[in-house]
Amino acid sequence: MATLKDIRVGDYCTRVYTELSGMKEKLLDFVKEIEAMSGPDKELVMTHIPHFRDMIGTIAWKLDIITRACPTGWETRPDVESHASVQLQDEPSETVAAGGYLGG
Repeated sequence: MATLKDIRVGDYCTRVYTELSGMKEKLLDFVKEIEAMSGPDKELVMTHIPHFRDMIGTIAWKLDIITRACPTGWETRPDVESHASVQLQDEPSETVAAGGYLGG
């Protein structure tokens, strides 16, 4: 049977997960918004995309660390996702050259 302490920690874990996941989604929305732009406006803000992707990756990483302290079974609650994935980098195109071997 769950104790009051476990319920409060579980609620805390849910709130932290929900808020940080929401932040990731908002940042991803900015990336999508920039990618949908065209013309000179897009060129002005294209440099923001790597920064947003970096923040998304950091939030995901920290969220993973923080939620490890949550009670066993918390991550299996139906109202909480067990994982989230965010594409951090675009897939390389065929024109991207692979790194070479520098040996001696």
